[in-house]
Amino acid sequence: MESVGLYIHIPYCESKCTYCDFASFTGKTDTIDAYIDACMKELSSYGHLLVDTVYFGGGTPSVLRPGDMTRLMKGIRERVELAEDAEITSEANPNSLTEEKICEFRDAGINRISMGLQETDTKLLRILGRIHDAADFERAVYNCVRYGITNISGDLMYSLPTQTVENCRKAAEFISSLPVTHVSAYALRLEEGTPLYGAEQPDEDTDREMFSVIGSVLKEKGFLRYEISNFSLPGYECRHNMKYWEMDDYVGIGVSAHSCYRGVRHGNAVTIPSYLSMMEKDGNAVISREDVDQLEEYVMLSTRTAKGLSLSKASLREDDPVVERMTREGLAFLKGDRLILTDRGMDIQNSIVLMLLSRSGK
Repeated sequence: MESVGLYIHIPYCESKCTYCDFASFTGKTDTIDAYIDACMKELSSYGHLLVDTVYFGGGTPSVLRPGDMTRLMKGIRERVELAEDAEITSEANPNSLTEEKICEFRDAGINRISMGLQETDTKLLRILGRIHDAADFERAVYNCVRYGITNISGDLMYSLPTQTVENCRKAAEFISSLPVTHVSAYALRLEEGTPLYGAEQPDEDTDREMFSVIGSVLKEKGFLRYEISNFSLPGYECRHNMKYWEMDDYVGIGVSAHSCYRGVRHGNAVTIPSYLSMMEKDGNAVISREDVDQLEEYVMLSTRTAKGLSLSKASLREDDPVVERMTREGLAFLKGDRLILTDRGMDIQNSIVLMLLSRSGK
């Protein structure tokens, strides 16, 4: 039996960030018990699964009440075969990850924590609607280590309104000075309908310089760029996220969760009331379903990673004009059968995907 990844969406938040368009809600904690029951009902519908990665995303899993994570993990273990070496991650906000919660998470089986730092400048954090500061993040990191969770990821954001390249440098230096094993660096993308939509952001050249500075600082501290937006110390790549990029099966449970399972992608209802109603009525909350275009997905996802793309798997040849052009212009290099994007190539990965698909018959 092949192992799958398991994603559980926790749609509860203490406050809503000004850029967030995810399925997350404040003031709905009275539904948590019913929500956990519905999630376990949905998980049961998949039958017996062998699971080697679990990821609790959100929302903010660390705002769950005492005992909720214990109950969730107990329910998961009763319904799936959990690999002995499973990577089990929970996202968290620094201000809500108390010492008591860290201990509960650890005892429940969580062995990896992913926290959003985003920035170290307090004014920038307030623009984002974040309710923590750099000291909260540092305290949470050291508390995790103190209580036995040593695999810790931190998020950075760049291209923020009024943010400077120097801000990015300081944030990267700060996060890499802490005992974290993994850093994700994401450009802010403002979505229509969010409070921050329409705010002026740095221009494209500055955006690229910001990411370049972050990457340079992390590289100096021993972090390897193993995916377009992700860096890790050797051996600490996020195994769950690698399932997405390597097209392994994963099952998503809960509000707005997406699955890619047995060649079909599907997504769930996007509000708590609709999810609970559908699960109670039909035992199924799926609202969208589509077959996966294997070739297109492979080209798009594999070129995001440091492992690159297999030419034969993508129906390409080493002497293809597009491949030759990419290597000649320093956008990629060949390593055996694999075409691997350079940092320059990853900067224009979307364009490269279109070029490669045009040559592979798409």
